[in-house]
Amino acid sequence: MKKRNLVENGDFSKGLEGWRVENWHGTFAAKVGKKELSFEIQEEGKESWALQFCSEVALKEGESYVFAMKAKADAPRTLNVNIKKNAKKYLPYANGRIIDLSTDWQDYYWRFTMKEADDEAALISFDMGGNSTSWSLKDVSLNIATGDDLGRSYRGRIQKNSGYFNAPNEPWELHFYSLDGKLRKILDKGNGGEGMRAYPRIDQSGVIVVKEVKKVKD
Repeated sequence: MKKRNLVENGDFSKGLEGWRVENWHGTFAAKVGKKELSFEIQEEGKESWALQFCSEVALKEGESYVFAMKAKADAPRTLNVNIKKNAKKYLPYANGRIIDLSTDWQDYYWRFTMKEADDEAALISFDMGGNSTSWSLKDVSLNIATGDDLGRSYRGRIQKNSGYFNAPNEPWELHFYSLDGKLRKILDKGNGGEGMRAYPRIDQSGVIVVKEVKKVKD
């Protein structure tokens, strides 16, 4: 049975339908090709979030997903990819990745489990600011993980510098879960706004999730 892509117009056969361009502190143009997009960076801005290309997707608490994409760039560059809560308070659902793009098309994919409450409008965001190199994207998909997906390692599909996460703006904890969903330990914590932080090394199999922590009233 063919998997159903949860990303609307993930192959860009309908142009930019279901997607939006967000120029916060810079400008770029998304040009539609044959089921692919090219991004011309005109003014890169200072931060990666200054330029964003986004789409909404529905996520269910406790469900495991596989996110996949293909990308290349005019010259080697990095790209931030996030799946997160669409709100001013930054809350990552899939531990955003920093990936290395080369001048050839490459496949990128990883698995994650939704540990927060259902979100019918979670945001997939490609953050491309802070770098003037133009790049291209195609075949974006998000599928519910099957039995085969759950038993597969995705570590080799992610680039070497993807071992970082963007700390939320609010107090947070880094939780380590076993593959059957049980919390094993809290690996790290912070007050919010620390920026990119490295994941600690773990010798056990499991899932690392950034969790927002509610403030305790005095």
